[in-house]
Amino acid sequence: MQTLVHSVWPVRLFTFILAALAAGSANFWVLKWQASPGLSDTPIALTPPQNIDTAKLAQLLGVSATAPAASGPGKYQLLGVIAQGTLGSALIAINGKPAKPYRVGQNVSDNLVLHSVAKRSAALSSGLQGNPSITLELPSLNVPKTAK
Repeated sequence: MQTLVHSVWPVRLFTFILAALAAGSANFWVLKWQASPGLSDTPIALTPPQNIDTAKLAQLLGVSATAPAASGPGKYQLLGVIAQGTLGSALIAINGKPAKPYRVGQNVSDNLVLHSVAKRSAALSSGLQGNPSITLELPSLNVPKTAK
Protein backbone atom coordinates (compact mmCIF):
# COMPACT_ATOMS: atom_id res chain seq x y z
CA MET A 1 0.00 0.00 0.00
CA GLN A 2 1.17 3.39 -0.90
CA THR A 3 0.96 6.39 1.51
CA LEU A 4 0.81 9.92 0.36
CA VAL A 5 3.03 12.23 2.29
CA HIS A 6 1.81 15.77 2.29
CA SER A 7 4.27 18.48 3.09
CA VAL A 8 3.21 20.98 5.76
CA TRP A 9 5.50 23.74 4.46
CA PRO A 10 3.11 25.19 1.87
CA VAL A 11 0.43 25.55 4.54
CA ARG A 12 2.90 27.17 6.95
CA LEU A 13 4.14 29.56 4.24
CA PHE A 14 0.60 30.54 3.29
CA THR A 15 -0.27 31.13 6.96
CA PHE A 16 2.86 33.30 7.48
CA ILE A 17 2.06 35.44 4.41
CA LEU A 18 -1.56 35.84 5.51
CA ALA A 19 -0.47 36.88 9.05
CA ALA A 20 2.07 39.39 7.64
CA LEU A 21 -0.60 40.95 5.43
CA ALA A 22 -3.01 41.20 8.38
CA ALA A 23 -0.30 42.82 10.58
CA GLY A 24 0.61 45.28 7.82
CA SER A 25 -3.03 46.24 7.34
CA ALA A 26 -3.54 46.73 11.07
CA ASN A 27 -0.36 48.86 11.27
CA PHE A 28 -1.53 51.03 8.35
CA TRP A 29 -4.94 51.71 9.91
CA VAL A 30 -3.50 52.43 13.37
CA LEU A 31 -1.05 54.97 11.91
CA LYS A 32 -3.78 56.52 9.77
CA TRP A 33 -6.12 56.75 12.78
CA GLN A 34 -3.44 58.49 14.91
CA ALA A 35 -2.62 61.09 12.24
CA SER A 36 -4.11 64.55 12.70
CA PRO A 37 -7.24 65.07 10.64
CA GLY A 38 -6.32 68.73 9.97
CA LEU A 39 -3.11 67.98 8.08
CA SER A 40 -3.27 67.72 4.33
CA ASP A 41 -0.91 67.54 1.39
CA THR A 42 -2.09 70.87 -0.04
CA PRO A 43 0.38 73.77 0.24
CA ILE A 44 -0.40 76.45 2.80
CA ALA A 45 -0.52 80.06 1.67
CA LEU A 46 1.64 82.22 3.93
CA THR A 47 0.11 85.46 5.12
CA PRO A 48 2.16 88.62 5.56
CA PRO A 49 3.06 89.59 9.15
CA GLN A 50 0.35 91.40 11.06
CA ASN A 51 0.76 94.98 12.22
CA ILE A 52 1.48 95.22 15.93
CA ASP A 53 -0.93 97.24 18.05
CA THR A 54 1.61 99.15 20.11
CA ALA A 55 -1.01 100.55 22.48
CA LYS A 56 -2.10 97.05 23.50
CA LEU A 57 1.52 95.89 23.73
CA ALA A 58 2.36 98.86 25.93
CA GLN A 59 -0.62 98.03 28.15
CA LEU A 60 0.54 94.41 28.44
CA LEU A 61 4.00 95.63 29.42
CA GLY A 62 2.56 97.73 32.24
CA VAL A 63 2.26 101.24 30.83
CA SER A 64 -1.12 102.79 31.57
CA ALA A 65 -2.68 105.34 29.24
CA THR A 66 -2.71 108.03 31.95
CA ALA A 67 0.78 107.45 33.34
CA PRO A 68 3.51 109.48 31.69
CA ALA A 69 6.14 107.45 29.91
CA ALA A 70 9.69 107.72 31.15
CA SER A 71 11.68 109.89 28.83
CA GLY A 72 15.23 109.18 27.90
CA PRO A 73 17.66 111.78 26.71
CA GLY A 74 15.98 113.78 23.99
CA LYS A 75 13.47 112.10 21.77
CA TYR A 76 13.42 108.44 22.96
CA GLN A 77 10.84 106.98 25.39
CA LEU A 78 11.03 103.47 26.78
CA LEU A 79 7.55 101.99 27.23
CA GLY A 80 8.32 98.34 27.92
CA VAL A 81 11.03 95.70 28.07
CA ILE A 82 11.17 91.94 27.59
CA ALA A 83 14.57 90.75 28.84
CA GLN A 84 15.90 87.21 28.34
CA GLY A 85 19.60 87.10 29.17
CA THR A 86 21.49 88.60 26.24
CA LEU A 87 18.37 88.49 24.08
CA GLY A 88 15.27 90.58 24.44
CA SER A 89 13.29 93.43 23.01
CA ALA A 90 12.13 96.89 23.98
CA LEU A 91 9.11 99.01 23.14
CA ILE A 92 10.48 102.45 22.22
CA ALA A 93 8.65 105.59 21.05
CA ILE A 94 10.62 108.14 19.03
CA ASN A 95 9.59 111.82 18.88
CA GLY A 96 6.17 111.12 20.41
CA LYS A 97 5.16 108.77 17.58
CA PRO A 98 3.53 105.40 18.37
CA ALA A 99 5.96 103.01 19.98
CA LYS A 100 7.53 100.16 18.03
CA PRO A 101 9.13 96.97 19.32
CA TYR A 102 12.87 96.54 18.68
CA ARG A 103 15.03 93.44 19.20
CA VAL A 104 18.58 93.61 20.52
CA GLY A 105 20.81 94.47 17.57
CA GLN A 106 18.03 96.09 15.52
CA ASN A 107 18.33 99.69 14.28
CA VAL A 108 16.25 102.10 16.37
CA SER A 109 17.20 105.15 14.31
CA ASP A 110 19.74 105.97 11.62
CA ASN A 111 22.76 105.92 13.92
CA LEU A 112 21.56 103.93 16.98
CA VAL A 113 20.89 100.25 17.62
CA LEU A 114 19.34 98.56 20.64
CA HIS A 115 22.52 97.44 22.42
CA SER A 116 21.05 95.56 25.40
CA VAL A 117 18.04 95.28 27.66
CA ALA A 118 17.78 94.77 31.41
CA LYS A 119 14.90 94.28 33.81
CA ARG A 120 13.66 97.89 33.62
CA SER A 121 16.02 99.58 31.15
CA ALA A 122 17.34 99.53 27.60
CA ALA A 123 20.67 100.75 26.26
CA LEU A 124 21.22 102.32 22.84
CA SER A 125 24.60 102.60 21.14
CA SER A 126 26.14 103.20 17.75
CA GLY A 127 26.87 99.47 17.37
CA LEU A 128 26.63 96.20 19.29
CA GLN A 129 30.37 96.23 20.07
CA GLY A 130 30.45 99.86 21.23
CA ASN A 131 29.62 101.18 24.69
CA PRO A 132 26.01 102.27 25.25
CA SER A 133 25.60 105.99 24.69
CA ILE A 134 21.95 106.31 25.83
CA THR A 135 20.26 104.42 28.65
CA LEU A 136 16.47 104.51 28.81
CA GLU A 137 14.66 103.68 32.06
CA LEU A 138 11.06 102.65 32.71
CA PRO A 139 9.11 104.80 35.19
CA SER A 140 8.94 103.55 38.75
CA LEU A 141 5.97 101.38 39.55
CA ASN A 142 3.34 103.16 41.61
CA VAL A 143 1.82 100.15 43.30
CA PRO A 144 -1.12 101.14 45.50
CA LYS A 145 -0.75 99.92 49.05
CA THR A 146 -3.64 97.86 50.34
CA ALA A 147 -5.03 98.54 53.77
CA LYS A 148 -4.73 95.74 56.29
